[in-house]
Amino acid sequence: MRDLRSLETVLWIVRLGGFRAAAARLNTTQSAISARVAQLEQELGIRIFQRGPRITLTAEGTALLRYAEQMVDLREEMLRAIADPASMRGLLRIGISETLAHTLLPRLVQRIGAAHPGIVLDMVVDITPALRQSLVAGHIDIAMLAGTVDDPRAINEPLCSYPLGWLASPALGLPDRPLRLAELTRWPILSFSHDTEVSAALRALFDQAGTPGVRLWGSTSIATMAELARAGVCVSVMQLIVADRELASGALRQIHVTDVTLPDVAFHVSYIRKPDSHVAATIAALAREISGTHDR
Repeated sequence: MRDLRSLETVLWIVRLGGFRAAAARLNTTQSAISARVAQLEQELGIRIFQRGPRITLTAEGTALLRYAEQMVDLREEMLRAIADPASMRGLLRIGISETLAHTLLPRLVQRIGAAHPGIVLDMVVDITPALRQSLVAGHIDIAMLAGTVDDPRAINEPLCSYPLGWLASPALGLPDRPLRLAELTRWPILSFSHDTEVSAALRALFDQAGTPGVRLWGSTSIATMAELARAGVCVSVMQLIVADRELASGALRQIHVTDVTLPDVAFHVSYIRKPDSHVAATIAALAREISGTHDR
């Protein structure tokens, strides 16, 4: 076995479910993937895969996979420990929630550019459920999202936590005192889209409060939440940190509601443990350092 390339090929075939998908991921041909596997089988004197309608590992292939994972992981650990950061190269696909795009991302991009000039960034801003799906499917390399990614291959590390707040336009004429939820039901309550954990938590809180007539609207855009609140269309529930300018200018005001306690939203940085996760792990550590959670 001259290098780890053949072992990495086996790992990608197993994780992506076939030779064709592995070839696409490794930017080569299916015949080249088959040749690597055949060469490894010849060197070891075993058969790694059972061919059929579905690719499956033989008993020897299953044993090989465990060692392959250990060897590739050890190489990744070595690179993280001793490689020159400036030597990192290639495309890194980052998926990030809109809250973090407004708060963490500018500093992170600046640090990546200074410490890792060879890394090319491709960034997408989306809601947490979509980011989870994209990470597991291999469409992005690293996700910064609310909550975690539930996958046995996923590494989830805490990033930061932001409180939610009730925001409304002064034009609504709400009293300058703590209010009960029932006093807000004249307007829709706008927060994150209905398939997010934040929206589910809000629905549970409103049910517990027992206030009839609460209309919970959803949006994938924080900018939309702020704009509709400024227009007096609704009361928005969103992270206070992304509305600093609106609060400071008086375009929005924070409302204190006595019978519902809003949760903080905890964000994590997640990536999939795989043969080429060295860069993602390095950038995850950098994101945690910037957010103040590194090595806590």
